[in-house]
Amino acid sequence: MQLLQWSSGLETGLDNVDSQHKQLINMINELTLAVEYNQPNSAMLPLVDKLHEYAHIHFKVESDIFDQYEYPDKSNHEAEHATFIDKVKYIRRQCELLETPMSAKIIDFLLLWFINHIKTKDMEYKSFIDKANNQ
Repeated sequence: MQLLQWSSGLETGLDNVDSQHKQLINMINELTLAVEYNQPNSAMLPLVDKLHEYAHIHFKVESDIFDQYEYPDKSNHEAEHATFIDKVKYIRRQCELLETPMSAKIIDFLLLWFINHIKTKDMEYKSFIDKANNQ
């Protein structure tokens, strides 16, 4: 299983957002390694909870930025955040209910969603903010 790697292509230019993205990548990588090493779901619960809590914090920071700049695509962007949160909640329920280790497919979803979200949706608001700051 491949771990996420931070690269300049993921930078939004907003230091606090980029720092939080790096933290979220580290958390997803922790889950990835736990799945790869067949850790029991009970051992994964604290990792999932940590990801859930930190994602809420991060998404609130982004929401505040959207308000500050009156970002017109705020509702669509936040809908994607809700999808991520729902998936993390689903993962948590699976950890609680199932004896079998978590599927790598769930981790693949998190990895792909996160990278695609940054490269598309976050870059859209980055572009909007850059234009607003250059006017």
